[in-house]
Parts: sequence; C-alpha cells; structure tokens
Amino acid sequence: MPEVFNHSLIVEKLKNLTGSPGCYLWKNFEGEVIYVGKAKNLDKRIRNYLKEKQSDIKTRFLQREIYDLDWIATSTEKEALILEATLIKKHNPRYNVRLKDDKKYPYLCVSLSEPFPMVFVTRKIKDNGDRYFGPYTDVKTTREVLDVIHRIFPIRKTKQVLPLPKPRRPCLNFQMGRCLGPCQGTVSKEEYAVVVNQIIQFLEGKKEVLANELTKRMDDYSTKLEFENAARYRDMLGRLQLFRQKQTVVSMDGGDEDVIAFARKEDEGQVVLMEVRGGRLDNKKSFPLQGVQNSTEEEILSSFFRDYYLGAGWIPASIVVSFGLKEEGEAVLDFLQEKTGFRPKLRFPKAGEKKSLLKIAEKNAELSLTERLLATHYRDQTVALKEIQEMFRLPEPPHIIECYDISHFQGSFPVASGVMFVEGKPFKQGYRKYNIRGYEGINDPGMMHEVISRRLQRILNEDGVLPDLIVIDGGPTQLVKACEAAVEAGAPNLPMVGLAKKREEIYFPGEMTPYSFDMNSPGMKLLRHLRDEAHRFGVEHHRSRRNREALNSLIKEVPDIGLKRSKLLLRSFSGQKKIEDVNIAELMKVPGIGESLAEKIYKHFHSGTTIPETSNQIE
Repeated sequence: MPEVFNHSLIVEKLKNLTGSPGCYLWKNFEGEVIYVGKAKNLDKRIRNYLKEKQSDIKTRFLQREIYDLDWIATSTEKEALILEATLIKKHNPRYNVRLKDDKKYPYLCVSLSEPFPMVFVTRKIKDNGDRYFGPYTDVKTTREVLDVIHRIFPIRKTKQVLPLPKPRRPCLNFQMGRCLGPCQGTVSKEEYAVVVNQIIQFLEGKKEVLANELTKRMDDYSTKLEFENAARYRDMLGRLQLFRQKQTVVSMDGGDEDVIAFARKEDEGQVVLMEVRGGRLDNKKSFPLQGVQNSTEEEILSSFFRDYYLGAGWIPASIVVSFGLKEEGEAVLDFLQEKTGFRPKLRFPKAGEKKSLLKIAEKNAELSLTERLLATHYRDQTVALKEIQEMFRLPEPPHIIECYDISHFQGSFPVASGVMFVEGKPFKQGYRKYNIRGYEGINDPGMMHEVISRRLQRILNEDGVLPDLIVIDGGPTQLVKACEAAVEAGAPNLPMVGLAKKREEIYFPGEMTPYSFDMNSPGMKLLRHLRDEAHRFGVEHHRSRRNREALNSLIKEVPDIGLKRSKLLLRSFSGQKKIEDVNIAELMKVPGIGESLAEKIYKHFHSGTTIPETSNQIE
C-alpha cells in the first residue's frame, strides 16, 4: 500500500464509512479535489482504492497523490449520479473525464410556463415547466436553429408578459404572417398552443409527423373554406419541406437515434454526436473532452453519457456506439428510463448502414480533434491566464475576457468597440460595435459608462454568461464610470481593470495609483493584445461610420451619386483609406464612376484645390 494511505486522517475517516450510495472526493496534499466518483456502496468502493495492487493505471497514478478524503452520502444512486455531475463541474478535478466548458453550452427553451410561449436561447435551466432542447455546441448553431423555427412557425419573438391589459398595434412580423399576434389578443391560447406543440415536434425531430399534421390541417381549413388559415399552414408546410430537402437520408427505415464516436490524444478528447431524426441526418455536434489520459474507452463514453444526457431535453429511442458502458453509464440509462418512461436501446453495429454511419462519426471526431489541437498548438495561453489570475487575485483563470475602447475624432462620430477573448484567444463572434447615443463632444468616461451599461444589461436580460474579467482601455476616470455602470446593472462584483496606453500601467477599482508589471510577461502580452485588438476594431468601426457620413453629404451635394453608387463607394473605401483621401484614378476604378463624376467627387472633398490631371493620376 502506498505510504500516503497510512496518513492518520484517512485511517480515521475510514472508520466512519457507510454502505449507502453517494459520492467521494479524493484530495491531494494542497487540499485540491483531484477526483470525484460515485458509488452504490461507498464503503466498498473507497476501500478498493486502498488496495496495494491495482490493474487500472489511472488508479495507480491517483494513489500517488491521494492525501485526504471526503464523501457525501445520498439516499439513492440516482441522487448520487446527479450530485457527481454537479461536483465535477464545481471542482473540475483533473483525473475525471469531463466536458470542456460544459457550463457554457446553450439550450433552446420553449417557455411553456407562459400562457403564450416563445422560443429563445439560454444557458440556464429552470425547473418551472419550460421545455429545453440541447445542449448545442455553440451559440451560432443554436441561433441558426432558432432562425429556422422563426421562419417556419408564426410564434412571437419579443419578450413581454402576456396577455397585455391593452392590445398593441400589430408589428411587422404580424403583417408579414410570421407571428399570430398574441399581443393584440387576436389568437386564443388553444390555437397558439397548437403551433407551440408543432415547434416541439420539430425540435424532437418528428418532422415527418409534423409534415403530415400540417398537411391535414391545411386540408381541413380548405374544406371549411377558411382559406386564410389554410394558406398559413400551406406556407408552414412549404418552408418545412424546403428545410428537410437539405437533410441527408441515412436510413431508409426511418427512426430516431444518436450515433456517438470519439477520438483521443494524450489528455484531450473529442466526441462527435450525429443526430438522426426520422431517418435523416438532422445535426452534428462536437464536444471537447478533458482528463481522458489513462482512462479506458468505456470510462470516457460513460462520462460523456453522464454530462450530456443528464441535461438533454429529448432522448432518442436508440443510441449507436462502438462498445458498452461502465456502471456509471448504465446508471445514466436507468435515470433516463425513470425520467422519460423508456430506456434508450444501445446498438453495437458490426456491419451495414449503421456501422457506416458510426465510421463517419469516428472520422469526424478525429478531424475535429486534430483541428482543435492544431489551432491551440504553440498558442496555449494557460500560463498567461494563470498569471492574470494572480495579478488581479481572481478565484480562477479568466475563461472569458472582454475589452472596451472609445473612438472618436475630436468628439465627432463617437463609437465604441468591445472584443472578447475566450481561453486567451480572440472570439470573433463575441465582438461588438456601438454607436454612442447619449453623449456629444469629448466625454470618454461618460461614453464608457453608456457602453458598459448597454453590454451588461443585454447579458443579464438574455440570461447570458458574464465575462470573468473586463479590461477598460483607459485610466482611472473611465474605470470608475465602468464600475458605476456595473453596480447599476446589478453586477457589482464583476472584476474590472483599466489599462493605460502611455506606460502600460494597470488601474484597479478604487485606487488612483497604478500598478506596473513586467511588460514582457505572458499575462501582460495577452492584455496588450486584447487592448490593441479593441483599439483596432474600434478605429475600423469609427472610420466606417465617418465614411458613411461623408457619403451621405456627398449624395446631398452631388446629384449624380445615387444609392447604388454610394454603396459601391462605401464598399471600396470603408477600409484603411477614407474616401476623403482618394485620388481621381482610385475613384474611377469604382464601377459606374467615370472621369467627370470622379472629378465632381474629388472637388466635393477638396474645394479650393486644383484638380490633378487625370492622365498623371492614372499613371
């Protein structure tokens, strides 16, 4: 037996072990939780770890670091399973196989708790009767599905408490036939609920059943001579069929199933889940894994089953995999049977179309893992993020960092930019542009207050994820206003710092004296990259806005410039070079701009100067 198990603390705790179900937590010398496990019988499972000879390589590595033990008893194995998933998310133990950043995965919520439900993207699951579908691998994919739903089904798209005491005027969506208008009181709860149930069928993958229902309702309304209602169902059916044409048929016998495969390399893994609904390939999801080193294939698959299916909004009838599950995975299936009323059937195909589909999933998992590892090779920001954590005394390395910058020209055309870095790398989908609304002239602190207020209010209204750190491009005055905005928005504890340009000094909230750190350290390099990216993005937006304003004045002053030509000019000169700075030859390269018009445009921006000779400009 390793010497560490002779520690008096563990020996004493072993006397109090119980035979009930529960979870156990192994800790190292520093008190860090390094492994969380679940057991039907805590006493039997924990004592197995203390045997000297272990066939499992992971257990042998674990034994070398174990110093302390804790456990939580539960009434049932089901409770232990849910508790295990919660503890792993909380402690992120390095010896556990786990989904990477699983707390950030988005869901689609159908708000059945409201009299007139809507569908929206969320990362928070509430036990209030709403239906959740997911998790999806990224927000972009989730919003694409939401966009398809909004195009097919006439459901409301605006958050409001219904029914309203006074009906509202019809909006554009109602006039376009994309909403039934519950805010006007023109649709009953029963009629609206029919559409909501159709959306649920769509999200469950029952598109064939849905198509049949839409056809039947269209025919029924047509028979009743209610042609307006019949036309609505005709349009829904047409959009649904158009969407289904884009899906690949992979099974002639139909049916719903998930096909799961994974790839691994050292401590990183990648799971690909292919959703087959009604015999068609409906979606492909890809999930990164951590902690797979020294883990068996059965343990990896069982851990994914725990993390994914415990929070899944809908379960298919069968799941296609390459091999069986460990006890933990079987416990997940037992839980699903209790939750849904049926137990998903595991299939292990040896040949045929399902085996071919499984090979496709395996190939996709390998490609996704390779792509992810290549993207992070030589650019791993772990050291920099750890340094930033220590610099700013954060509870953990910041996963999401946002930086904001104000840009204007002597107070004119004020704009702001916000950039987002995830795990130390630019996340372009999180970049934001702002046109300042509430301030004129030079007032950078006030503008920063406006931008931070708008950003935080949007996150909180949409149940989004707050960043772990916000960096303000500026000194103490801008930082003070940003902190005031955070307090007013209801996020007073959100970490913020200011990064001054001149001496690369860091300002902390409530302190007027800046701090200096090693400019060449990984943490400061990352912060400067973040600040420079925000500045670049802001200047680009400011230049684009100035060009638009210049073109607006150009359209008013030069009659020959219409909307089409103005768009071409904006497209050509919205980058590094402003339209005020171009010469006649460059103007003539724009389609539809001849020599005469180019001279008029040049003269508009250079009144009082001599127009250069065209021949010389072209040379």
